[in-house]
Amino acid sequence: MTKNDSVPIGLDEFVKLTNIAHWIYRIWTIAFILIGLTGNFIALIIFIRWANQLSVYIYFSFLCIINIVILLIDMNYHFLLSFILDDNILVKTLLPITCKFIFFLTYLFRYLFIWTIVVINIDRFIYLNEHSFKKKFCQRRTAKMMCFVLILLSFLANWHFLIYFNQPIITEVPLDNTCFLDGLTCHCTSLNTAYRSFWKNIWPIYNLMIFGIIPLVTMITCCILIIRNIYLTRRRIFDGRRNSDVSVNSKNHNLRSIIKTLIWLDLLFPITIFPSLSLQIYINYQSPKQCEKIGIMNLVFSLVFAMMYIKNTFAFFIFYFAGQQFRRALSKLIHCRNTFDYTESR
Repeated sequence: MTKNDSVPIGLDEFVKLTNIAHWIYRIWTIAFILIGLTGNFIALIIFIRWANQLSVYIYFSFLCIINIVILLIDMNYHFLLSFILDDNILVKTLLPITCKFIFFLTYLFRYLFIWTIVVINIDRFIYLNEHSFKKKFCQRRTAKMMCFVLILLSFLANWHFLIYFNQPIITEVPLDNTCFLDGLTCHCTSLNTAYRSFWKNIWPIYNLMIFGIIPLVTMITCCILIIRNIYLTRRRIFDGRRNSDVSVNSKNHNLRSIIKTLIWLDLLFPITIFPSLSLQIYINYQSPKQCEKIGIMNLVFSLVFAMMYIKNTFAFFIFYFAGQQFRRALSKLIHCRNTFDYTESR
């Protein structure tokens, strides 16, 4: 950053690029909130009606609630309010009160979202295996307990925000002739020197492992095993054992829409998450210094951060296009019918 009385080189380009980035933030946050809240509320109504019939829909209901909270708190706070509120109100009034709670809630629900998808993958993998353990794990009671466990684990993984952000330092907005990265004009930190070192050097890797690599490997492994299990089931039926596998085939028929949904969610996870994680790690260790490069980075961030919320915003469309039963249920909901047919009861 440059803080000289003279105009920095590339300041005009920085201003143009950053203004474009701020308008991009406003446009996609408002659009995502409207689309996401509507879609997730509709999906939540459908899944709640199915929750008593199939345990996995408890997880999908939980996922819709998480999406709603992420759109209302996480995205709204970080990418809308900061670009529509006056800087003085944001820095002097809002941040000192909400800083540690927003950081805590942001990461709490981001972790909940991804690990809920991981648990859904594990649940369906166990469900497809003819093992006595599935009778205990793939039940509504277990699903509710697992949601509680996920909340507890996510709380433990992010409790440090509540402890060490108790005395936040608010960085004042730079002068007009200053080039700065968005998000660094007013942010929260801690007076604790050791925690600041943890935040800069350890937290990015810690976050990458818990929020990225470990869940991704688990999801891919479960997804491959699920597809393999379905393939082997179909092959057994082809080999002539149709009578013994009729019930399994019926279950797999109902499961296909869930598997399609999981595959889409599993694919969207690395596509939407890893670009922002990589950029944040890069900025943490090698922040750009030239004004024009800082402006370009602000523009890139405005697009990359939008990618992060695609899976939360458009989950409804994943459910809709991946599942015929979901489409039928939506049609019945629109026509105010109360019959939501489902054949499984696990």
